[in-house]
This record gives sequence, C-alpha cells and structure tokens, in this order.
Amino acid sequence: MKVNKDRCPANHPCPAVRVCPVGAIAQRGFGLPQIDGKICIMCKKCVKFCPMGAISE
Repeated sequence: MKVNKDRCPANHPCPAVRVCPVGAIAQRGFGLPQIDGKICIMCKKCVKFCPMGAISE
C-alpha cells in the first residue's frame, strides 16, 4: 500500500489511521501518512475509507 502525495492534502489528521485494524498507518503532525508494509495485511480498508483516494496498492 502507498500514499500518493499529490492526492493527499496532508493538512489534517489522516482519517484512514483510525480504520487500520493492525495500526500500519502512522502520521506525524499533519504530514503525509506512512504505511508500514511489514505490518499491513492488505485488507484495503484504508483505500476504501480515504476521502481523497490517495491510498492505493
């Protein structure tokens, strides 16, 4: 999973952080969210939840 920096405004708390069932998404301040590929289980909940369509495979 990856975050497209051109689609993510990164000016607010990322709403996808709270829907990740394994805590694979982290965000510092209002920066670009980071997805830890070692933790991610590819459930795609974040993809479906991101209102900006910034998260993809």
